[in-house]
Parts: sequence; structure tokens; C-alpha cells
Amino acid sequence: MKRIQKNKISSKKYFWLYLNFLLFSLAPFSVSAVHAAESNAVTPDIARPEAIISEPSKFAFNGSGFLTVGAGKMLGGTRQPVLDLRCPCFTADYAQNAIYDDHGGVQVSPDSKLGLQGTVNFSSTAWSVTAQVVSRGSEAGEVNLEWLYGTYRLNDSTSIQFGRKRIPILFYSDSQDVGFALPWTHLPPQQYGWEVVNYNGINIQHVDQLGSWDVRANMLAGQEYVRDSGYWKVYRGQQSQTNVRWENIFGGNVTLAKEWFEARLSYIQAQTTRNNISEWDSGTQTLIPSTDPLLAQDGSRQQIYVAAFNVDYENWVLLTEFLHIDRQAATFNDFASRAGLIRRMGEWEAGINLSEYHGQAVVGAGGNPQGQESHTNRSLTVRHYLSPHSDIKIQLDNQRERGGADWTPKYGHARLLTLAYDRIF
Repeated sequence: MKRIQKNKISSKKYFWLYLNFLLFSLAPFSVSAVHAAESNAVTPDIARPEAIISEPSKFAFNGSGFLTVGAGKMLGGTRQPVLDLRCPCFTADYAQNAIYDDHGGVQVSPDSKLGLQGTVNFSSTAWSVTAQVVSRGSEAGEVNLEWLYGTYRLNDSTSIQFGRKRIPILFYSDSQDVGFALPWTHLPPQQYGWEVVNYNGINIQHVDQLGSWDVRANMLAGQEYVRDSGYWKVYRGQQSQTNVRWENIFGGNVTLAKEWFEARLSYIQAQTTRNNISEWDSGTQTLIPSTDPLLAQDGSRQQIYVAAFNVDYENWVLLTEFLHIDRQAATFNDFASRAGLIRRMGEWEAGINLSEYHGQAVVGAGGNPQGQESHTNRSLTVRHYLSPHSDIKIQLDNQRERGGADWTPKYGHARLLTLAYDRIF
């Protein structure tokens, strides 16, 4: 089976793959530093005409990156075959098809990733261009373009951006690949990870002060097409193929912050369609032509509502988020939530998180109340800051299957232990 074969790659091989890619990616920065040092050496002016006639740079470049090396092992759960996987299984990221399964031993692919980002600011103008690429272990190290957008600053408070960006549905959407920015080894899967996470379009963002409140607002419009969706491989098999299209994406979010309290509200709507080419048949253990029983023939208009409320008071942090998706013309709607409490202790943090997802049948559209997906997860996380730019985390997840009697694929219960090293540079 394709997925199981891919997971048999040794941890050592993946470690060297990521290390070599990191060194190769940072090489231009190292070379630039050496050249800069050389240019500072004292040399005759005749050999350096620029010492007499200097021309200001027309642009400035700022580069950064992030790295997560993750390792995990299934500790137990429901032992059974599910589609073309051996379980117990834990999906760490639905959108990227990042799954820990029962193939044995420690697995480093699902949570490991490397990202590089750069911004070019054009001097004497209000323009800049930003790009980000990410290599993920769940995709065998394949490099994907996540961001590529231009920014025009109307003034100090307002800017317009156009190109490819992350859809800002959830609180951690923009930073969900940056392990150091997260209090977990991976995001709560019940809340995060949908069939589309990026979009191509335009947005306008504004920052302001409303009395004693800091306000950030963002509006966006665009579309996205995903070929061979990783999300749907979780539901139709690792060798299946499903193409997804979101059109007429429109929405926005607003964040209000004051002292120790922060609230974020967001709304996104889109017209969604799927082209299911194949799916895995558990009975025959083969790929078969697929049809979609969950969506109307001409697609569905969905409306996404999200609210997040956070409290950061002294050494305690409370994180909550609630999501509802109204899928018009579909057979179900989505509900998801998470709540976490973190205690800071100097360079250490300890936290607990509860997350839940359940589908609700739309009986009028043919939905089956007993055929809905539902699961919960409880996690414990300990984090130690190694430096202002790096940390190490250990996390225990305990996921419980709550799906209806007719729901498939039913992955069952799962217990997972993960360790992650995060770094930003």
C-alpha cells in the first residue's frame, strides 16, 4: 500500500533529508554574509569605484524561516484496518494528510516541516512582495508554494494585498505551519485542518485604536483549486484522488485586544465543488470509481462562522475557539470547538487541551443522523524554551471515536505520544 510503504522510510533518512535541505536553503544567506565581510575590508578606492560614487539600493530583502522536527509513536487504540491503513491511527493534520498509523516504531513524517519566507521591500515606494515555501514530511519532503503576494501600503494603518495567502478562517491559520508559534506539537485536529487552507485573491487589512482597544480587521475575496486533496485521502484512502474547488470566497475577520483579553470573530463563505476520481474499497481492497454522496451535483454554498476568546493573565493562559459551518444543499453541517489552559513556569509551560468535532445531519437534504462523524481529543503538553528562538515539546493525545453507527470510515480510538523540536531563524 502506498501510504504504508512511504512510512517505512527510516527516521535517520528523514533527519538527514531535512538537515541537508536546511543547510542548502541557508547557503545563500551564509555566502552573502561572507561577501559582506569581504566588502568591509580596507581596499584602495581605485579598486572600488563605488566608494566614490555610491548608488542607493533599490530594494531591501528580509528572510526568515521555521523548522519542526517531530517524532511520534502510537501507544494504543482500536486495532483494525481502515481503508488502506493499519490502525490505531491519529490524524495530526487533515489538510496535509499527516497521519500516524500502526506500521510500527517511531514516525517522523507527519509533524516534521521546514519553511522559508522572504519579503522584498522596494525603496521609495509603498510596495513589497512576500513568498513562502514549505517542505513537509507528510508529503515526502516535497516543496510547496504556500504564500506569494504583493502588498501596497495605503498608509501606516491600511494595506492592500493580492496573490496567494492562507485563508484566515481560524485563530492560528496564518501561523499553523510554524511550530514555535503554537503551544502544541500539532494543532488540535478536531478544530484545524480542512479541505482548503489557501486562496488566490485580494484582501485589505486595517489596524486601528478604538478607545483603549487595539483593533485589526481584514476583508478578502478569491478562489482556490486543490488537485489530489490530502484532506480527502483521510476519508477515501491514501491511493484515492479527489479534486476540490472553492469559488466566490468572500469574508473577513476582526480582532479586538485589550490588556489581558483578546477576541477574534471571522466569517467566510464559498461555493464548493468536488470531483472524486477514485476511492478505496475496503471490501475488494482496490480503487474504484467514486461518486460523492455528501454533496449536491452542482456543489454547495457554505458559510463558516468562527469565534475565538483568549485570556493571558500573569502566568495563566486560557485559549478557546468555536466553529460552525452551514453547508447549504449538503447532507450535514459541522461543529467544532477547543478549550485549553496553560501554566507558565519560567522557561517551562504545561497545558491541557480539549477539542471536539461532530457533524449534524440535515435530514431534509437526506442526511442520516446515525451516519455522522464525531470524535474528541484530550491532550497534555509540556514545553521547554531552549532559547528565544527554539523549544522542545512533548505531548500525549487521547482521541475517542464518537461517530454514529452508520458512519464510515470509523478510525476508532487512538493514543499518541509526540516529541517536537521547533526553531525559527
